[in-house]
Amino acid sequence: MSEPEITKDVEAKARPSKLAAEKALPRSGAETLIKIIKGYAVASNGGEVEVKFKDVASAAGINPTTVSGNNRFLEESEILSSPKYGFYVPSEGAIRFARESAWDENGAKSHLRKIIVNCWYGQVVIQNFTLRSSLSKSDLKRSLAIKCGASEGDSSALDSLIDFIIYTGLIEETEDGTLIRGNLDEVERRLELPNLAFDSQKPPIAAAREAQVIPEYPKSDDVSIVVHLHISNFDDLTEDHAARLKQWVESLKGIPKVQIQVTTDG
Repeated sequence: MSEPEITKDVEAKARPSKLAAEKALPRSGAETLIKIIKGYAVASNGGEVEVKFKDVASAAGINPTTVSGNNRFLEESEILSSPKYGFYVPSEGAIRFARESAWDENGAKSHLRKIIVNCWYGQVVIQNFTLRSSLSKSDLKRSLAIKCGASEGDSSALDSLIDFIIYTGLIEETEDGTLIRGNLDEVERRLELPNLAFDSQKPPIAAAREAQVIPEYPKSDDVSIVVHLHISNFDDLTEDHAARLKQWVESLKGIPKVQIQVTTDG
């Protein structure tokens, strides 16, 4: 391969602005991002081969510059990993999404949700919808901008990010443009139970109070507390986690008028 060809094959990087966001933001809309993710799954043969962005561009039918411009965002989101400079491999969740979406796209989105609930923007969404059921797009955009240090020049990129989050189903958009809670199954499984029952550094009751799952002990005989434990999949409850959960439940039995209800999807 000649010197010019080697130079052309190196992924082009845009010169960063002094006011560029601290976190990587998407440079394309949700539809294009999904094509890129699926393109990586195809080009890498299900994650078996490390591929360059040009390989993905060919597989997805997208301009190479568009693919390379979104690589940093997808890598920070842990949808992609880069074993070495210029080469990428899709994560297991991204591969499963690409495979299953051909048969059940809505169901396949759960694999993307499982990834983004641990990303910085997934955490911003969860925090904003913890105590409210709806939110304007401008309010969420402001929260995302503050978290990632974005400037006004990143406005369209933030819009693309919100559209991508909506696509995954973590939040939904109503006809009037209001954002509401979407499918939070991954949040319940990954955030509530681990923070509450599996924090080995804190006593179970202290962890529960910090998570705001139960309030201070009731002072009135007319007040009782009902604690709901929702477990989406018992297969996710390892032996160690089950032991910690049992310890936490046992600690609640000493509190007057506490009722414990356990529900599961399966």
